[in-house]
Amino acid sequence: MFFAIFRKFLGLYFCLQIVSFGQQIDNGAVIELGQSNFPIERPFVITVNIPNSDTRPVLAFPDIAGFVKKGTSASVTTTEVGGKSVTNQIITQNYQARAPGRYRLPPFVIVINGTPVRSEGAELVVSSSLQTPPPAPVVPSGNAAFLQLQTSKSAIYAGEGVGMTLSFFVADNYPYELSFTALDKQLQTIVKQIRPVNAWEENWNITDLKPSPVLIAGKKYRQYQLYRAEFFPLAVRPLRIPAVTLQLTQTRPATTQPEPVSFTSRPVTVAVRALPVHPLRGRVPVGLFRLEEELSRQRVGLGQSVRYSFAIAGEGNIATLPNPVTTGNPTELEVFPPESRHVINRTGDRITGRKSFSYFLVPHRNGSVALANRFQWIYFDPQRARYDTLRSRLQLLVGGRASLNTTADAAADTLPADQPTDASGGRSLYAGIDALDSTEQPIQVSALIRAIANVLIVLMLLGMIFVFFRK
Repeated sequence: MFFAIFRKFLGLYFCLQIVSFGQQIDNGAVIELGQSNFPIERPFVITVNIPNSDTRPVLAFPDIAGFVKKGTSASVTTTEVGGKSVTNQIITQNYQARAPGRYRLPPFVIVINGTPVRSEGAELVVSSSLQTPPPAPVVPSGNAAFLQLQTSKSAIYAGEGVGMTLSFFVADNYPYELSFTALDKQLQTIVKQIRPVNAWEENWNITDLKPSPVLIAGKKYRQYQLYRAEFFPLAVRPLRIPAVTLQLTQTRPATTQPEPVSFTSRPVTVAVRALPVHPLRGRVPVGLFRLEEELSRQRVGLGQSVRYSFAIAGEGNIATLPNPVTTGNPTELEVFPPESRHVINRTGDRITGRKSFSYFLVPHRNGSVALANRFQWIYFDPQRARYDTLRSRLQLLVGGRASLNTTADAAADTLPADQPTDASGGRSLYAGIDALDSTEQPIQVSALIRAIANVLIVLMLLGMIFVFFRK
């Protein structure tokens, strides 16, 4: 009897443990499809968003009839939550259409960290384009296969980004069969040679070595992208990229014995110009940016808090963008430190993205508060070759005391209704803090049940020992 009761309680204890593990939140990974109607020069993308993941898994993206995979890129978003950084992985597969037309992407499944995630697919419409195609690679005379390092720009400002791509081209009618040998080890050595010093790198992290058909001077080639990155030089000195050599093996038609063959790229130089004279030269970001801002509500009561989002979007070194500069009298408008997060997108030869700063504002005087006088963000525009400042266009309307009967929208952004008030009658973040009792802690039901189960198990073990020695 005693042992039967013991087994039941032991089974109950382990069931509680299993239930508690089963209640953990799923990874919530989702699949997002790009625009279904697009011109032929624009790639179609399939994006996998994996929240709360510090490592990037290897994913098997589907093949699409009529499209060629153009490589996989990775983006990282970082959110500050409770003083801790939460990293999300965004993995994007690019597809290039072979010709204009209508295509069908059937439903597919991608296994993400052991969990299958399904997408319903889409109808893809690829339209023709009249835009001038980008300049084709320069083929060395007499070469049907060659290694080339290309840069997106020949001259940049310090802090401006320049794309760099190392590719191997081989003509469709090349008479020999070529094979890559020890490519990973070779690329490690090559990247060390071509990576500029004193420059911030955003790597495309190419993992798929698949050929893409290209047309160069009327001749069909296959392009293998080996390395791709965007560099942001931090010093005013030219980026001198030396010639690098790639070793392959080729097999002649008359023999089956492979023989080594090497291909060498041409050196490349990118001029780096200094920014114009300015008190903040060398300390402001460089790029093409715009301001995207939002107030959770425009009208707020005195002493109430409101959420304000100051987001910077555009092209540049998104990961290192600094916080906006806050000015003004803090006794009139209290600005709490922001939570920041950023999203980096690697498309084409550009690094684009968005970095947002989420503030809580608490006004301490009635009237209209122009946020342009409180927040500013200075940067250098390389296209116009001038410094510019992003300023808010929003105004915060403050009127009367904070009402205890706030609306549902206000309750989502302000302090709780039972928050103590300050001397002016408005609710304050710190009012009444000395009256709070930090010793009072909420009771967690699961922890209480677990503690009771542990006590029962200990008592049962003691009972078993007592019965054993008594016999």
